Amino acid sequence: MRRIAYGPVRDGWRLTNFSLGLTYNDTELPDGTMQSYWQEGPYYDFTAAEIEELETATSVLYEMCIEAGEWMVKQCPRRTVEGRKRGYFASICTPETCFLAKIGVPEYTHEQIIRTWYDGDPETWTHYDKDPDMRLPMQTPDFSPTVYGRFDLWYNGAGSGPKLLEFNAQTPTSLVEAAVVQWHWMDQTALTDHPWRQWNSIHERLVGWEAVPGEPGDPGAWRRNINKLREARTWLPEKPKIFFAYETSETSGEDRMNVAYLMATAEEAGYPVELIAMSQIGWDVAGDRVLFVPSPGQEHLAEPIDVIFMLYPWEWFWHEEGGKAFFRNMADPEKRGTVWIEPPYKAALLGNKALLPVLWMLFGDDPERGKYLLPSYFAESSAAAKLTSYAKKPVWGREGGSVTLVRDGVPITGQPSEYGADGRYIVQELRELPSFESLEGTVHPVIGSWLIDGEPAGMGIREGVGTEGLVTTNTCNFLPHVIEGKN
Repeated sequence: MRRIAYGPVRDGWRLTNFSLGLTYNDTELPDGTMQSYWQEGPYYDFTAAEIEELETATSVLYEMCIEAGEWMVKQCPRRTVEGRKRGYFASICTPETCFLAKIGVPEYTHEQIIRTWYDGDPETWTHYDKDPDMRLPMQTPDFSPTVYGRFDLWYNGAGSGPKLLEFNAQTPTSLVEAAVVQWHWMDQTALTDHPWRQWNSIHERLVGWEAVPGEPGDPGAWRRNINKLREARTWLPEKPKIFFAYETSETSGEDRMNVAYLMATAEEAGYPVELIAMSQIGWDVAGDRVLFVPSPGQEHLAEPIDVIFMLYPWEWFWHEEGGKAFFRNMADPEKRGTVWIEPPYKAALLGNKALLPVLWMLFGDDPERGKYLLPSYFAESSAAAKLTSYAKKPVWGREGGSVTLVRDGVPITGQPSEYGADGRYIVQELRELPSFESLEGTVHPVIGSWLIDGEPAGMGIREGVGTEGLVTTNTCNFLPHVIEGKN
C-alpha cells in the first residue's frame, strides 16, 4: 500500500468527473475556502496480496455482523410468540430486557425489524415452521432485500491486518466516485497493466454480467433480489416499478446523485424506476397504503408504492410523525405493504455503533475472526473505564459527528455535532489512521470496503488532513487506487 503523491493530472478532469455524476466536487471548508473533494494527481497503489487481504476481511466481517445481528434479535422479548401476543403497542421491552430498547430503538418498530431480519434468507421460511418460538405473525413467507453496505476499515498495507472502524450498513454514500469515477480515471490514466487493475466490481455486481465461455454469468443484485421478492409476493409484476427517494434538504447534491446512480443500475438491470423526494412519500389513510404524491394538491395523481429504495436514516424516520403508520403497513405481506430497501434491520441491528461492542463480546477472543476487530465497549461499562486511548462514538451518529479521539487520557481531536444528545456512546480502542506525507500536510486514509448483496465488491479511499483528519468527516477527500501500478 503506497501513496503516490505525483500521479498524472488529466486535461479537463473536473468536467469529466462532473459528466460521470460527481456534481458535488467542491466542498466549502469551515473557514469559507473551497476544496476539491476529488484529488487529481495523488493515488494509492496496492499489491494483489493486499487486495486479497482486504477482500477476505470484508467477507469475514460480514459473516460476524450477521451473527451479531442474530444475537441482538434474540434479546428482544417480541421475538417470541408470547411477546407478540401482548399487542402491537404494548410496552414489554425495557433497556434491561431488550437490546434494541437499550440502544434507543422505539418499541413499535421491533416486530418489523425482527420480521425483515428473518425474511432475508428463504431457508428461514422453513425455520418458522420448525421452531414455533420464532414464528412471526404472517401467513406466507416474505423477503426483505438488501442491496449494499460499506465497511470503514483501518489498514496500513500487507501484514498490518485490516481493522473494522464501523459499518455503514443502511445509507452509505461515496458510491458514485467509488463505482464509476475512479474506474474511468484508471482507464484514462493507464497506470497499471495488472489483470485486476482496480478492486472495483461494484457496478457489475449491481447490474450483473453475461456468461462467457468457461465462466458463469451473474444476474446481479437487483435482479437476484427482485426475483426473490416476487417469489414471496406473487402479485408483483415481472418488472415492478422501483421508486428511489432522497432528502432534498441535503443541498450539495451528494444524496441525489448517489440515489440517481443506484436508480440507473436498477434501470440497466431492466426495471422501471422513478426518482422522488422524501417529501413526496404520502399516506393513504383509507387504503392503508404508502403513496407517491407528485406535489401537494395532486393527491388524485398519487401512485401506490410497492418497492422503494430510501437514502434516509431509519433512525430519523421512526421518530417522525407518521412513522408508526409506515411500520404497520409493513406488518403483513398479504396486505401488500411497501417493501423498503434497505430494510429496517440494517439501521437497527447493523448500521449503528452498538454493533461494535457486540462484535467484540462475541468474537474478541476468536484468533481467526477477532483479529479484524478492535476492543469496543459501551461507554458506561467498567471495561471502557480502563481504556486510556480510545475513540468515543455516539451509537447513532454520521460523518464523524460527535466522535472524540483520546490518546493517553488526553483528547486529541473531536467533531462536535447534534449526535449523541441521547447520551448513548460506545468506546473503541484507539487505532489512529495511517499517516502519509503530502503537499497539504500529513494525510490519513480510511478504506471504504463495499458490499453488494453481501459480497465484497470494491474499495474507495477517503483521506483527511492533519490531526483533524484522524476522524473521517464530510470534508475529507476521495482518492482513487490501482493494483500494482507501473513504476
